[in-house]
Amino acid sequence: AARGPEAASGAAWEQVREAHGALRALAPRVEDPALRAELLAVCDTLAAAPASPPVAHGVRLSPRELDVLAFVAAGTTNAAAADRLGLRSETVKAYLRSAMRKLGAHTRLEAVVAARRAGLLP
Repeated sequence: AARGPEAASGAAWEQVREAHGALRALAPRVEDPALRAELLAVCDTLAAAPASPPVAHGVRLSPRELDVLAFVAAGTTNAAAADRLGLRSETVKAYLRSAMRKLGAHTRLEAVVAARRAGLLP
């Protein structure tokens, strides 16, 4: 197992990714529009943190596509993501397919990696 500063910073960055996913999951459930907007702004700040790769030009995902990708990045199933987001599983699949198409990805893992490289996910 890797040890040293790189492993420590990798573990810390994974915590940031988990926090980002939790915030993205929480935001749609917040009824107050101003508070929801603040939560999403924090998500954007986390995604644009210096440790993130630079943003790719031309790649734009909808907020729901980002929500779904954040859950996929955290290892959740489509059904679990649907439950947390208050959507049907088929709707989550549609958002994931759309995000994958926009990112040029063929698998869930490729989509997460591409979104992180594009600076869309921390």
